[in-house]
Amino acid sequence: MVVEDSLRTALSLAKNDEVTHFAQAKFGSLPRSDQRRWAEVYLRGLLLGRGRKSVRRIAEEVLELPVSQSLQQFINQSPWDWREVRAQIAEEAERLLAPRAWVIADTIIPKRGDHSVGVERRFVPSVGRAINCQLGTGLFLAGDLASIPVDWRIQLTQRWTDDDRRRDRAYIPTSVRAQPAWQYALDMVEEVADWGIGRAPVVGDLRHTPGADRLMGRLSELGSDFVFEVSDTLPVAPGPHLAPVRAGLGPHRGPHVVRARDCLRGADVKHRQVVTWTPGADGKHRATHAVSVPVRLPTGPGSRGAATLQLVGATSRGGRPKLWLTNRTDLRAAEVISLGALVERTNADLQDLRADFGLLDFEGRSYRGWHHHMTLVSAAYTFAKLTAVPRQRERRPS
Repeated sequence: MVVEDSLRTALSLAKNDEVTHFAQAKFGSLPRSDQRRWAEVYLRGLLLGRGRKSVRRIAEEVLELPVSQSLQQFINQSPWDWREVRAQIAEEAERLLAPRAWVIADTIIPKRGDHSVGVERRFVPSVGRAINCQLGTGLFLAGDLASIPVDWRIQLTQRWTDDDRRRDRAYIPTSVRAQPAWQYALDMVEEVADWGIGRAPVVGDLRHTPGADRLMGRLSELGSDFVFEVSDTLPVAPGPHLAPVRAGLGPHRGPHVVRARDCLRGADVKHRQVVTWTPGADGKHRATHAVSVPVRLPTGPGSRGAATLQLVGATSRGGRPKLWLTNRTDLRAAEVISLGALVERTNADLQDLRADFGLLDFEGRSYRGWHHHMTLVSAAYTFAKLTAVPRQRERRPS
């Protein structure tokens, strides 16, 4: 009781500050007053704590009270709905950023041992080796000055979802099953759309995502625009007539399915251009050589002919060639490249989330706890950008 009274006193001393007003707006959906108080405490810890943002350090540094057990219970066991909080964060991010894209991005969360939910030993292409880690996927609302994560998924394998003992220990809901990576991305797009957030092209790097063609196909069916960086070995059917091409072996495949890089190499000179495009994260405008050609993806047996897409390739001095695929065939190459570059903007924000906002610091083992922590990380980052973005706009040259 003494601790609870001290908590009320500590928060009441700051009741008129910006953090409290933000917390009241974003955590109003939590049904109990004690849940709303602990949410504000955790938010303050993520914003103000130094170094590792563990529950113990948040309790010690923010309140200087022995409340780590209560805070741990709020994160790991308390049954509050993170989806409603995320919808509130998404509305704030939309007002703040006027987003140009919904960026899908993965984040590796290294872990010791194998008891934390979703932990697997995975090969990570960006570092070229296997790492014991969780794999989270976020959907970011992205503009030129910032991107903010508004929804999250933790990727689970069948080792977690088919083992009843593991499921029970990690409190994985019965409705949650292992899915391919592209399905997690699609689920977030559908969920954020259900929140009423204004549609924007879905952007991401699918070079290492199995089933990338299925994600693009489903987004097209849903009426969502997309711009995805793709592997240069992606099979495509080039123009000029773009006859439907079936995937697979034998005569149905035909000679018209080629690798994306070979399709661009064979492009007519009229498709080649020098473009200047808007920046990703560093604020510098860039010029690059670009090629743009119409293509289709191979379709499976019994499928209708796939829709016409635009394949854009770009090379810049000192950089690796990049290829993007989009269903917006009306866009100029510069616009496609500019949208694709928002992945760089999001990667820069992910670095900030890891370094300063506790993205890597969740110490619990439960599915519910992971989602609660990631939701509060998103809330902390949204609050930080509320003050940072207006200053960036003031400094940005016209």
